[in-house]
Amino acid sequence: MLGGIVEPVLSLTDLAVVGNIGYDSFADSNENLSAVAAVGIAGSLISALVWIFAQMKSAISAVVSQAYGSLRMRIMASLIPQMIYFNAIVGVLALLGTYFTSAWIFENLLSASGTILKDATDYFNIRVLGFPLTLITFSIFGVFRGVQNTWWAMVISIIGGSVNIILDFIFVLGWWNLVDPMGVEGAAWASFIAQIVMFTLTIYFLLFKSKIRLIHTLRISPEFVGLLLIAGNLVLRTIVLNVALMLTHKFANIYGTVQAATHAVMLNLWLFSAFFLDAFATSANAMAGKFLGARNKEAMQRNLNRNLMLSLIVSFALSGLLMIFDAQIMELLVDNEKVWAMYPLVLPLFALCLPINALAFTLDGVFKGMGKAKFLRNILFISTLFGFLPVLLIGHQYMPSLQIIWYAIIMWMLLRGIIPYFYFKFWIKRF
Repeated sequence: MLGGIVEPVLSLTDLAVVGNIGYDSFADSNENLSAVAAVGIAGSLISALVWIFAQMKSAISAVVSQAYGSLRMRIMASLIPQMIYFNAIVGVLALLGTYFTSAWIFENLLSASGTILKDATDYFNIRVLGFPLTLITFSIFGVFRGVQNTWWAMVISIIGGSVNIILDFIFVLGWWNLVDPMGVEGAAWASFIAQIVMFTLTIYFLLFKSKIRLIHTLRISPEFVGLLLIAGNLVLRTIVLNVALMLTHKFANIYGTVQAATHAVMLNLWLFSAFFLDAFATSANAMAGKFLGARNKEAMQRNLNRNLMLSLIVSFALSGLLMIFDAQIMELLVDNEKVWAMYPLVLPLFALCLPINALAFTLDGVFKGMGKAKFLRNILFISTLFGFLPVLLIGHQYMPSLQIIWYAIIMWMLLRGIIPYFYFKFWIKRF
């Protein structure tokens, strides 16, 4: 669980510290309000890039877990290094492609302007420097998951998250006379250094602690093409997913700075809870691949039932905690009375969405473990075209508000959960 939430934790920590930069309730324009919106949209773009390009993690996890379940791990010896090299190349290309276009993306695609545009660009251009390292780190996490070891990813993530939190306070707010306050840029540097630490630890665990045999060769592994096909379908799926999330930021920016900042906080909380619940998808992913490789139908059904029940219990607990301690959580994340007045309008919709997310994410994990990337791609297309977009666009026309954005998210996630659930019931009978 802790291994899966590292990326949203970095963004959420940055947002929380930046959200407490000096605030004057009597001023028409506040530094922390624009900074929160900026870190929110830039952090979401970083998360989008991670989701899109880190799908090799799910692909390699599916392939490794199936090989592990069928006792064929020797075929992974050359595949894993080739996967690492591939992610390094993709990461550098993504870095170059977004570093020089980030300002255009924020201004023209996300409707950011003024201080929000400047801060978002500054923050993003520092954090994206660590993107290749993050891709490699997450792909190796997928290898660890495939061999049923989630402990190392957890340890690495805890250390990386702790480094980020400590450096956030030092770099953003300053430390005595030794470090001057750096604001939004300080938050980005804190996350970048945390990414370096996590990458270093991941390589160490892979090379010196694991028993995974690696062979470096120019001869392409016979499993590599299949791995790319799985990853390719998941990338297409995730592009559509993140276009939908970016649209929510675009519409929130259209509604105003307060709305943009409020949505930035709520969506980063949503992303945090999504990665938190995705821990059960991670478990379901690894076990589904193992049981599929072993051809164990009963175990696959138990795997889904167990992880789905646990995910639902945790989702209801998260919803309850958020509703009970809503004021304390928002005061911790952002020091702005306008945001405090706005967020209760969408809080009940946010809480309702979490159990729906639990169903969708657990089934995502099962189908990823089974290698059914094409099916997941199609489900995401269907739920976006026939659920999310109609609600968002029609609602914007007749009831433009933050609430309509969350109605669209709920409909989106509902379709992503219900359709795969009934398809799995149909598939398992014919297995």
